[in-house]
Amino acid sequence: MTTIKDIAKEVGVSVATVSRALNDSGYASSGVKKKVLDAARKLNYVPNEVARSLYNNKSRVIGVLVPDISNPYFPRMIRGIEDAANENNYRILLGNTDQNIDKEKKYLEIFHQNNCAGIITATWTVEKSIQNLKVPVVMIDRVNDKYVSVEADNFKGGRIQADHLIEQGAKHILIIAGPEKYSSFRNRTIGASERLNDLKINCEVKDSISVRTLMDKSDVKFFRGFDGIICPNDMYAYEVLSFLNENNINIPSEIKIIGFDDLEFSKWVSPELTTVRQPIYEMGKEAFALLIQEDEKNKRNILDVELIQRKST
Repeated sequence: MTTIKDIAKEVGVSVATVSRALNDSGYASSGVKKKVLDAARKLNYVPNEVARSLYNNKSRVIGVLVPDISNPYFPRMIRGIEDAANENNYRILLGNTDQNIDKEKKYLEIFHQNNCAGIITATWTVEKSIQNLKVPVVMIDRVNDKYVSVEADNFKGGRIQADHLIEQGAKHILIIAGPEKYSSFRNRTIGASERLNDLKINCEVKDSISVRTLMDKSDVKFFRGFDGIICPNDMYAYEVLSFLNENNINIPSEIKIIGFDDLEFSKWVSPELTTVRQPIYEMGKEAFALLIQEDEKNKRNILDVELIQRKST
């Protein structure tokens, strides 16, 4: 790999002069700059971004934390962040925490060692780790009022789920609530349950762990007590669809199901999943924009959602 020492030898100047010319810092004549840049191209020199950032006290690298890279939701979000970063000549370092605070701390150490310009995080434990960081932080999907954040309109999404099942004729609706610790899931549940209660529609809220236990026990009778099911996300909706299909419950004539996210797989499951689309890719791009703007005026950014109707309702 070519280094600035190689360029210095090629041009016949000092390493310090090459560094000034490449980083456009300090004095170097226009003639020397041209020779250095020509030599850099000739030798296929690729700058060490970490070393350059330490030299300039500036960085073109950002850290990104996600809780579970195997969940198809997060790669789309990461793609939005990465595309926005590339468009602005930044690069990303990715950390998959598995919702483990120790892994999270180690990744934050790596981000610090690489002089990251800022951090975008979709993890919920991160607040315990970032309090002493001196770089901007943007939270995405996991919202905390202390930090700039980007999220979908989860409350509206929950209302859309409820309204759609009502429009499709559902009268006994099960709301499967996602983990309470996440504001996104919490607001979806609130939006749906408040809407159904306001319209005096018979509904029951049950947490996702309890419902999964019922499926593990093949408790079909419980599900037959409903004609509509609101799922906390598409991944969970796939599990419910599979369970009901295996137990010969017809969807949607017996039970209608709606998810949340509009993941790529949602149009391939059987029957195709009706869902609420949140702009996952756009949330990633918006998070990056906010990170480099460091604009406290836009502390909480909420992006719109929409119904995607398919065959499961």
